[in-house]
Amino acid sequence: MKLLQYQYFFGQRYVFAVCHIISWLIAYIFITSIVMQNPYAGWIEAVYGAIFLSAGALVTYILRCVYKRFMQQKSNLHQFIFLFIGALICTFLATAVLLLGVFFIAYIGVSQPIPSSQVTFIIEHVGLSNGINMLGMTLLWSFGYLAVSKIKLLTEAHSLLTVSQLQALNSQLNPHFLFNAINDIRALILAQPAQARDGLAELADMLRYSLQPNHEDKVPLSEELANAEHYLNLCKIGLAERLKTQIKVVPEALQLTMPKMILQLCLENAIKHGIANSRIGGTVYLSISCEEKLMIEVVNPLLTNKQPSDGLGLATKNIEKRLALLYKGQARLNRFEQDQQVITRIELPKETV
Repeated sequence: MKLLQYQYFFGQRYVFAVCHIISWLIAYIFITSIVMQNPYAGWIEAVYGAIFLSAGALVTYILRCVYKRFMQQKSNLHQFIFLFIGALICTFLATAVLLLGVFFIAYIGVSQPIPSSQVTFIIEHVGLSNGINMLGMTLLWSFGYLAVSKIKLLTEAHSLLTVSQLQALNSQLNPHFLFNAINDIRALILAQPAQARDGLAELADMLRYSLQPNHEDKVPLSEELANAEHYLNLCKIGLAERLKTQIKVVPEALQLTMPKMILQLCLENAIKHGIANSRIGGTVYLSISCEEKLMIEVVNPLLTNKQPSDGLGLATKNIEKRLALLYKGQARLNRFEQDQQVITRIELPKETV
């Protein structure tokens, strides 16, 4: 898994580096072709252009690294201000490199010497005219990169929602799971027909919620809670007395929103790794409160002889990444062991429907 993450990370960096170099190379070719149409222009102008555009490519790449390190989880306004100020700084640095290159090339005798009386003129006119051009390019680059980043984040958020839905469906449509659930319901048809009908209704409602097309990444907590209760009731058919549940939800939290499918994934982990593998079973606690933040807590028994599971890690990583994408660092997931219990705690900003 770590190897795949490293490959993805370096692959993304490689793609950006190639696109970054190509975009600045195209800018160099375009600007140089315009400059060289001047009959008084020579090869030295092409050298100046290479120095100028190379400096622009370097400083904007550094700007991108700083943005990803410190600003990616900030608000849109902070990102906009950062990139605007960054474009100004990049323009100043690239223009300074160009002027240093002009004076250095003249100093070593490659171009015509620059009289001391012309130094101020070159700084003012060459620096100003090229600085304005560079400012336009860095602003275009900065906000183009911001737009692409937002589109990428939105695409990843929707993609992760699809992954969550598929993970839930894979669990629900697992042949072993369905076989046991249908057998349990079938056994109740003659003896307890009302309970059998309820079981089928729970299964239908849960699958309907999972399959329902929804283009929103966040849904009312009341809908998530209703789906979670369907899931728990269906699990109780197979686990019987081994599965007990206690749910405590403050009424004020029902109108708040949360990412879809996350609550079911947490409960699924709790039952699969804390109840299903235990002969005596246990109790799964679900507590939801909303004071400063929306607090969701799922507690299940700790099995000392449990085996490690990749599925648990994948679900947790999926939740963590979705929270990071949707809440920009304002949400948190903690999973820890305490007093022979496993506690999964999710903190979300309070957002209404």
